[in-house]
Amino acid sequence: MPYCHTAFQNVPPDQVEEILSTLTKEQFIGGRAAYILDDGSYSIDAGQNDIRAIYYAEESTIKFFCRYEREIAFYDKKLKFFAENHSIHTTL
Repeated sequence: MPYCHTAFQNVPPDQVEEILSTLTKEQFIGGRAAYILDDGSYSIDAGQNDIRAIYYAEESTIKFFCRYEREIAFYDKKLKFFAENHSIHTTL
């Protein structure tokens, strides 16, 4: 799975699930909450499995990866829009 260009920076570990659940509710139809999977990644797209998030504690960063490379630009737009509305620092 290819990584999106957008990552959320400076995210404290205790805020990861809250941020990702808010993203899920606001950006994905039918989304209620993000939840952690057995591999440590988070399901964030209401069960579609087209995008997932993973938290890198050593970097305090949430990175996102897509099932299909052709969808990276679509998801990058959603992530940037969400980050701007919630004052979350991002990198490209």
